[in-house]
Amino acid sequence: MRTVNSVSFLGPQFALLAESQLQDLHLGALEVLRRTGLRFYHQAALDMLKDTGAFVSDGNLVRFPARLIEDAVASAPGRIIMCDRDGEPAVFLEGSRVYFGTGSDCLNLLDPETGEHRKFTQADIVAGYRLCDALENIHFVMSIGIPSDIEQSQAYDVQMALMLEHTTKPIVFVTNDRASCQRAIDMAAAVAGGHRALVEQQHILLYSEPSSPLQHSETAVDKLLLMAESELPIVYSPAPLMGGTGPITMASGLVLALAEILSGLVVHQLQRPGAPFVFGAGLHHLDMRSAQICYGSPEFQLTKAAIAQLGQWYGLPTWGYAGCSDAKVLDEQAALEAQLSVLMAKLSGANLIHDVGYLESGLTGSFELIVLTDELIALADHLMKGIEVSQETMMLDELHQVGPGGHYMDTASTLARFRDFWYPGLLDRQRRDQWLGSGATSLNQRLNERVKEIVSEHRARPLDPDTKLAVQAIRAQAGN
Repeated sequence: MRTVNSVSFLGPQFALLAESQLQDLHLGALEVLRRTGLRFYHQAALDMLKDTGAFVSDGNLVRFPARLIEDAVASAPGRIIMCDRDGEPAVFLEGSRVYFGTGSDCLNLLDPETGEHRKFTQADIVAGYRLCDALENIHFVMSIGIPSDIEQSQAYDVQMALMLEHTTKPIVFVTNDRASCQRAIDMAAAVAGGHRALVEQQHILLYSEPSSPLQHSETAVDKLLLMAESELPIVYSPAPLMGGTGPITMASGLVLALAEILSGLVVHQLQRPGAPFVFGAGLHHLDMRSAQICYGSPEFQLTKAAIAQLGQWYGLPTWGYAGCSDAKVLDEQAALEAQLSVLMAKLSGANLIHDVGYLESGLTGSFELIVLTDELIALADHLMKGIEVSQETMMLDELHQVGPGGHYMDTASTLARFRDFWYPGLLDRQRRDQWLGSGATSLNQRLNERVKEIVSEHRARPLDPDTKLAVQAIRAQAGN
């Protein structure tokens, strides 16, 4: 709640779960952690858990007393500030502040030049990074696509090196294993001016996942521990599929996801208390008609909001999804689902929102959808301002001065305030004759033209030659 001229006003708000429901979900997760447990396929983590009072049986089944969960939640920081490549604060993961970025690792791209549905290449992901670097409302960059024109064992190293080169924005990255994660950290440190400078700047954040239901793989825990050791942020986000790898109800799916997040957080905080950790989960359901996950479903919008509220309840930075669709092309369905997801992200207040540009449930990327979502975020930002009601904004004196039958076109207040309203960049408000005279373009055509304009013209400030060589040398280690 903000105050203007001593008059309070609220922007739009959304609270999905009551306090009693949050408590019930938490207690349900504690019971799963106490009674059912999770399997850890990582010996060092098992040893550490056993030493601190967890109950280990059947080789690698770990059950948790509640105190371990409570200690881990209390230990993790409630605020993470991510900087841009120059070390300037850019993304504040705190409270209900919301920032948007792309997703990772799409296999296919809708080519903006030809419209062809094809595999990603290195040139494509560079174009995507340049596009995101130019867009005001895309606040961080994730890897977008898997380039098909390189050795696949080197894909994550190539993505990281190219992100560091072609955008100055904060980076969320993915890696294959501990070794590739270490190389990504080393590349970012070379750009930041050393590992301690990177820790101070928090320029990068790792996305990783447990294996639903109720398992932590060796590689996932390796990366979890490495990021804790390195004092760099990680989101350890389960993705249970209700009706597949998770139970069928949203409440039970949330309990499962909570158990997976909180057990990962325990290991993370045991490795280094106070290391930065982001709370998130992607709780989809399995569409039984198509056997596909659903990005545009109302249920996914609800579970995203619930995860955001739970993370805020625990006092942790949060992770979410928006700007994505189950549509196969950028059509009316894609626009509808992208807008719904952006509004839900803003209303729920999750901090770091990824997957902008996803089509086909994450299998295909669309640069035009990234540009459209940039516009939709700006629209949502103005919606979230709400309505200020004060003596100044009610303008009673001006109402009296103009009086019945007058107009407000040239009043001082109109001239001072008309720019306060939102003016779209690509959505069209012209009269039909003006629209015809300016080319009669569709929104899809305008989005495509904007993509091609940015990719052709925009370049991030280049890395200095020595830094670029250092990044390339670390990247080359992937082939050894």
